[in-house]
Amino acid sequence: MPGKGEDRPMSLDRLIDKLRQWGRPWVAGTEPVEIHRALLEDVEAQVVAVGGGRRVFPFDRVEVKLLATTSEEASRLQAIAREGWDLEREIRERLKAKGARLPEGLAVPVEVTEQDGPEFGGRRYALAFRKTAARGEAEAGPAARGAVRPLLRLAVLKGKALRDAYDFAADRIFLGRLEEVLDAGGRVQRRNDVAFLEEGEIEQTVSREHARIAWDPDTNAYWVRDEGSASGTLLFRAGRSIEVSRHDRRGVRLESGDEVYLGRAAVKVEIGATAG
Repeated sequence: MPGKGEDRPMSLDRLIDKLRQWGRPWVAGTEPVEIHRALLEDVEAQVVAVGGGRRVFPFDRVEVKLLATTSEEASRLQAIAREGWDLEREIRERLKAKGARLPEGLAVPVEVTEQDGPEFGGRRYALAFRKTAARGEAEAGPAARGAVRPLLRLAVLKGKALRDAYDFAADRIFLGRLEEVLDAGGRVQRRNDVAFLEEGEIEQTVSREHARIAWDPDTNAYWVRDEGSASGTLLFRAGRSIEVSRHDRRGVRLESGDEVYLGRAAVKVEIGATAG
């Protein structure tokens, strides 16, 4: 047994991680280009050969976490991930080049955090690979999938809407600017359930078709999805921000207490009593 001051033997996990860093130094890199390269290679490494020359990528959801050391760096990484990278397209191209069958509805949500954790393992990014159907069953279970949908309250925190608070027990809720969105011919193409006003600096950052919230009985939860808005959609939860990527068809699961930012406007989420 090593005495005080003696080197302790390196664990197998640490040794493997060291070998990976020696062979691929960008894995431990801190620059966005190094992080981008490393996480794409890690995704590609998940391709599995199933025989007969066939290859599959056994997941349809790749959750990306980026670790920032300062608030300024967090803002920079969010902008890079949102505007500079297109991870969903890049991953699809990598898988296609690898000869792997592409999963349907591939989602690649990106979260930027300043809180380090064991999932990072000394790196500046962490990946979680999931199969949506399997995850939904594991989280919800047969009993939960038949549970009664709870009421959803959205209280306006920033910006002016037609109402200060909204209560819903619906499968789908539209959020945006104006109550009615018209097409070029003057026909109604969408009605917003949470409608911000047309005038005002904050309100102008809300797109007319900004986001939607949908109830998912498989996971017994509400999910928010960005619908290609100009200013983006963010969640603030327990002091950290979570980007709602416009490329993620599923979106981000809502929790009571979340603050949803539509541009600079915001609503607070409360998931409460069940609907009668």
